[in-house]
This record gives sequence, C-alpha cells and structure tokens, in this order.
Amino acid sequence: MRHKLVLKLWLVLASAAAAWAQAPSGHINHRVAAMPASLSADSVRIVPTTLAADNTSIDIANDRWRVRGYDLRSLIAEVYHVDPRRIDLPDSADAAARYDVSLALPSDVSDEAIDRALQQALQRRFKLSITPQSRAMEVYVITAPHGAGPALRPHRAAAAEEPQQITIEGRMCPGIFSGGISAIAGTVSELRRTLEPYLDRLLVDEANLAGSYDFHVGEFNSKEEFFELLRDQLGLVVVPTQREVVVLTVRPAQG
Repeated sequence: MRHKLVLKLWLVLASAAAAWAQAPSGHINHRVAAMPASLSADSVRIVPTTLAADNTSIDIANDRWRVRGYDLRSLIAEVYHVDPRRIDLPDSADAAARYDVSLALPSDVSDEAIDRALQQALQRRFKLSITPQSRAMEVYVITAPHGAGPALRPHRAAAAEEPQQITIEGRMCPGIFSGGISAIAGTVSELRRTLEPYLDRLLVDEANLAGSYDFHVGEFNSKEEFFELLRDQLGLVVVPTQREVVVLTVRPAQG
C-alpha cells in the first residue's frame, strides 16, 4: 500500500517535499488504464491554492492524498514519481500558478490505482498530453565494479520487521552535504531516488545490486567527500558521464 518505503528526511529546504519521491532511472509509469469505480479521476479535486507564496505541504495517508501550494511542474513530478528535471514543460506554461490537489482514498486501493487517478486528473484538468521520451543528458552514474562494499550489509528480516527507510541526518543541500545517511532494508535504487534531487545532475543506477541493505555513511561536507565515502564504504562508484534518460514530455493535448 501507499508508502511502503518511509523516507525520514530532516532538511532545511523550503520546497524539497515536491522532489522527494523519485522513480528508478528509465522507469515512468505512464499507462492510463481502467480504474475501480470507487476511484477515478473525477474523485480528484484540483483548486487554486490558498497557501502563501513559497509555502507547500504534503499529506499522504491510508485514507487521503493531499498536496498544497504546488505549481504544475511539481504536481507532475509528484504524481509521476520523477525528478522535476525529468520533465520537459514548455516555458509558456503558467509557472506562477499554484494548486491544491486532494483525493479521498477508499480502503484497500493500490498505489497504481491512486497514481492513475491522479495522472488522469492532471491531464484532464490542464488539457495535457504527457508522454515519455528518451533524451541524451549529462548525468552521474552509480556502479559497483567490485560488488557491495564492507558497510553495505544485506538486510536480514527480523521477527518484528522495521519499516523500510532511508534517513538523511542533519541537512542536505544541492552541491553541499552534511550529516550522514543510514538505511534499513533500503535498495540502491531507493538510495538513488533519495539522493538525486540534491545533486547537480540526474543520477542513474547501473550498480546491478539486487536486494535490500542496511548501511550507514557518516558525516560529509562536500559532494566529493560524499562520493568518496560511497566508494570506500558501500562500494558504490559515482562518475559523471552521459546517458539516455527517460523524460516526460508535456504538451497541450490535441483535440
């Protein structure tokens, strides 16, 4: 169900919430399929926000999905689970307009059904065509040339299983990092999603490390120091290069 992975982030960033939920590189769920009668795009409410400028909020629970103060790019990023930089949105779009979006959730509804309802609602409300497209981009790539490092320990399920989580301690800002990062039953793909919004390039996972892990990376004070810790402790090598990346192309719907 919703939020199988719990991201616990203590950040000094005013609008980071809109970029937290990111999808694995190359994967965008853009199918618009039939939904249960109890959950449809008609159930989604989209209205101009009443929040003050630069304020946003997000509230997702078992019985509701609600964001407030989001612009169109941030809304698309949230409901398609992509970094905003993976969205090709024309400059003509009204970037200043901000919205509140809410959806009451029936019991026992899947994450996929929730995503489809929200995605359909955005396309209808703003009369958009949203399609995936591959683009060559400057990125960082994560590899594990020698396998998992000494601090990347395979997770062993306990009798009373703790929720999956990746925790960023202290603060984390684009280009400059501090605090530490720890995980319980986290995957490399989930680590990629968590880190990508705070890097100056998109991040692509080519580590080919399956399964979930427990790990901790201590304090770091620069991007370069952080990459060194990932390499020395987790066996994850991050290098700048170019890759084909899937982006969402947003255009006015035809007809």
